[in-house]
Amino acid sequence: MHKHIRTLFAASFLCSVASALTLSACDAPNDGATPESQPTLLTPAQLGLGDGWTEQEQGLWSRIGADGVEEFVGVGAPGKLHGLASLYAAEEQLAIAAEVEGADKEKTQAQLAELRALIVDIENTEIVNPTDEQSFRCQAQLTHNASAGPGSCNAVQANASVTYNNYCNTVQESIYTYTSATCGVVTTTHSCGWKTGTNVSCSSYSTLSSATDSCNSYAYATSNYYSTWKDNTVKGYCEPEVTCGPCPGNYDCHCGEWEGCIPRNQLCR
Repeated sequence: MHKHIRTLFAASFLCSVASALTLSACDAPNDGATPESQPTLLTPAQLGLGDGWTEQEQGLWSRIGADGVEEFVGVGAPGKLHGLASLYAAEEQLAIAAEVEGADKEKTQAQLAELRALIVDIENTEIVNPTDEQSFRCQAQLTHNASAGPGSCNAVQANASVTYNNYCNTVQESIYTYTSATCGVVTTTHSCGWKTGTNVSCSSYSTLSSATDSCNSYAYATSNYYSTWKDNTVKGYCEPEVTCGPCPGNYDCHCGEWEGCIPRNQLCR
């Protein structure tokens, strides 16, 4: 049910922002900018994020990662709104968890304040389009990672990082990372940033495990022009407990559906 609420919340947020930003011809910006004159949004492949991405809406791209979990990229000003929607959904989930009996309300309120500060910062930060200042001999390097998925047995994990190295000119990047992991009423978070400069890096990591409660993890990373994020609800696989052994020579534990010491030359069903 929470996932359904979060989906509706994100959709309503995007619709309200889109309505607020809709301009008539009379409301055009003073500089005379029109949709045709706005810069074309780059694709994830052009940003160095690999292939396999599908454009869902303007500025929003997704693909299924190697772990089977969908990952997202928000590009330019339209993509920023989608990234904010994912942060609003994470904030809503954290607020719901804070009201559950047994939750550490003081800790959760601090985590909510941390996430709220990040959201406000991103809302107030202007998108900076990539610069063309590069040469064949020198090119700035920007790498993004936002990964959320299963961890060890019954665990979830999230990892986010941004690294920017520019020895070519004075163009700067402003970067931020955020991760969270929740199992039941317990949540752990980590954030890094804002950091601004020609050579900056940020990384965040969160993990939790529970044998009985449902878990989820979330990772978000952002820089001047685009953001990446991922949300996961799958816990790590647990190896079956060995219930037999030690076995004598030429015998092994487990064989297909059987358990116990079984001759090695016996066919498993």
